[in-house]
Amino acid sequence: MKYSLFAAAFCLLFASFTFTQSDEINIIPKPRSVKKLSGAFKLTKNTRIVALDEAGRKMAGLLNDLLVKNYGFKLKINSKPPTNNYIQFLPPDLSIRETTLPGRPNLLHSIKIQPDRIEITGYEEGLFYGLQSLKQLLPLEFKSSIEIPALLIVDYPRFGYRGMHLDVGRHFMPVEFVKKYIDLMSQYKFNNFHWHLTEDQGWRIEIKKYPKLTEIGSKRPESMKEKNFTPYIGDGVPEGGFYTQEQIKDVVAYANARYINVIPEIELPGHSSAALAAYPELGCKADYKYKVQTTWGIFKEVYCPTEKTFGFLEDVLTEVIGLFPDSPYIHIGGDEVLKDMWKESPEVRELMARENLKDEREVQSYFIRRMEKFINSKGKKIIGWDEILEGGLAPNATVMSWRGIKGGIEAARAKHDVIMTPTDYSYFDYGQGDPATEPINIGGYLNLEKVYSFDPVPKELAGDDAKYILGGQANIWTEYLQTPAAVEYMAFPRMLAMAEDVWTTPENKNFVDFSRRLSSHYAQLDKQGVNYRIPEPGGLQNIVTENEKAVITLTPARGTVVIYTIDGSDPNVKSSEQYNQPLAIPLKVGEAKTLKTIVISSAGRKSVVYGATLLRHDYLKPAELAEKRPGVTFGFITRPANGSTDPVLSSGETKTTGLQQFAKTTDLKGTFGVTFDGYLNIPADGMYEFQAESTWDTAVFIDGEKLIEDAGIKDRKIRSAIIPLRAGLHKVSLRYNNHGGDPFFRVRWAIKGQNWRNIGGGELVH
Repeated sequence: MKYSLFAAAFCLLFASFTFTQSDEINIIPKPRSVKKLSGAFKLTKNTRIVALDEAGRKMAGLLNDLLVKNYGFKLKINSKPPTNNYIQFLPPDLSIRETTLPGRPNLLHSIKIQPDRIEITGYEEGLFYGLQSLKQLLPLEFKSSIEIPALLIVDYPRFGYRGMHLDVGRHFMPVEFVKKYIDLMSQYKFNNFHWHLTEDQGWRIEIKKYPKLTEIGSKRPESMKEKNFTPYIGDGVPEGGFYTQEQIKDVVAYANARYINVIPEIELPGHSSAALAAYPELGCKADYKYKVQTTWGIFKEVYCPTEKTFGFLEDVLTEVIGLFPDSPYIHIGGDEVLKDMWKESPEVRELMARENLKDEREVQSYFIRRMEKFINSKGKKIIGWDEILEGGLAPNATVMSWRGIKGGIEAARAKHDVIMTPTDYSYFDYGQGDPATEPINIGGYLNLEKVYSFDPVPKELAGDDAKYILGGQANIWTEYLQTPAAVEYMAFPRMLAMAEDVWTTPENKNFVDFSRRLSSHYAQLDKQGVNYRIPEPGGLQNIVTENEKAVITLTPARGTVVIYTIDGSDPNVKSSEQYNQPLAIPLKVGEAKTLKTIVISSAGRKSVVYGATLLRHDYLKPAELAEKRPGVTFGFITRPANGSTDPVLSSGETKTTGLQQFAKTTDLKGTFGVTFDGYLNIPADGMYEFQAESTWDTAVFIDGEKLIEDAGIKDRKIRSAIIPLRAGLHKVSLRYNNHGGDPFFRVRWAIKGQNWRNIGGGELVH
């Protein structure tokens, strides 16, 4: 029996990619091609499902599961098609079995929707992805029938690796949420779940041979909260949890049923404090008090490269490999390895002499290579963060490039497989809005549009080197995410942008079109109980104008309502205005006003406050320097300790604007004054905010224009001001006078509404 539809669709796919999704088709990730046909298919309770083989029957069951969950009914399954009104799952035409489709012929699928039938054609995994696309064509509610527009969709993914990561080490996440996360991944066609199971702050996987890993290593005396990002403080509430081996098996089976591979990560040789707290003999210091860490950061506690340690890790990994039998990969971390304890260790010096290792970087490479050899012997490959490149890359390792794209490029050119996950595009623990109103996060700034602009294949790679890029992944680290709801807020809707990055070809991507399609997905996420970040209204942006009025036009997402204020107060549903038409807001010369909004979703959820600043001011133009030296110039004045009234003056160049550099020459609790002058490189035209925090008199000037000036204050205080700047170098002048007591002086800057960056001197020139 020939299935000519699939063969025709295959030819269509390669003949032309000119088709685009029609306005009614809102599938994410965007398919390779969508062609609108005539008419529509009407799905009713009398519709039949036709399944010809095991794969078809499996898809029929999944379709019925979907219908029962969403609409409360299921359809009868036939082995032969009726005359009309049926949904059929078909295997592919056998003539294309040997076709090379970037190594993934099993993922090519088509969906043909006609008035009398729907035919989904492909191998099993392709059928599953076709079913996910069909699901997105269905409405939220079923009345008497559902009309689905007639279409021909032909699709397959750009990359074979499409991943999402979840850190459960910093904050444990229950099994129920892990399964929900996997469900949402499968809905948007991800196929790899990177499960970060061990950390300095918690060991989360049961190992039968080493019960202390969970008895001790999974617990810390308190969970963590923080204030202004530093210092970290505990809240006195114990934090812990781990997955039993039965729970691990259950999650793996659950993911496999959704065509998702689960990759466990067992961190080594660093990020191992929790394991060392349980088994301190695995460290390099016998008398050291190891503990499960209660703060974030990079710690010097690392595994010591001894035979005892390697035996322990081989035992652990043997059990882990048994729990993840279908995963081709084991992730071994390999990142952020501090080598302080290795430098002091006789065992490490002996190892270096025995193995002819010239430094601790090569010790790390030896460690990774030895673990890779063991993991390879079990039929698995390793993945490591890009630090595993240091000291020489293990022979068969896959590199996960997170510190930008450089490590991935280096690995690909060395003919190693690479998964791209750079912080600039892929770290979903980064902030996505104004830190003044967003939930607490680790900092940084990564909005939806930036995520969507991600291309896992760097422009620097060409020809055969590009084929080593397996795909991309987004990472969610949970330092500041204590609950599943917090994880969801950071993941959605950015996960949908990443889904399209790793599925859809660059030429088929368009952010405006994606945003339009995305707006139709929020109601489904509401129905699924996902705590997604409600989108800002389109058009909400900072405005610099020379006119008497700033005109701003907002475009609320489909089904949402926008409430706003312009008097500086936070919007209130009961008393604030609802946005219905463009706003013309009057401004005096030099005046700034803030338009504040909240968005009400179709489900009645309220967003955080989203704001835009409207400023009547000319842009300041950049300067040009013939010669640039790093750092700033400074001037310092103080009174001598001997009681003389003659001031002590000094000046020069420095790399920092910190006050501690003057501690050797003066009593910083006394009276002194300091000035710093340099040039700050502004990356793009825009509105910038500068913030000064200090205990005494402070002034901040930009290009000679006074932004902040306070005199006579005695308590630590924060002041801020905004100014529009063109891209390029702008002179920054900082002034601080201390009149006694503990000094404090800090100046920060940001593109208005994004995360702060300190002016520390290192980013300035003079």
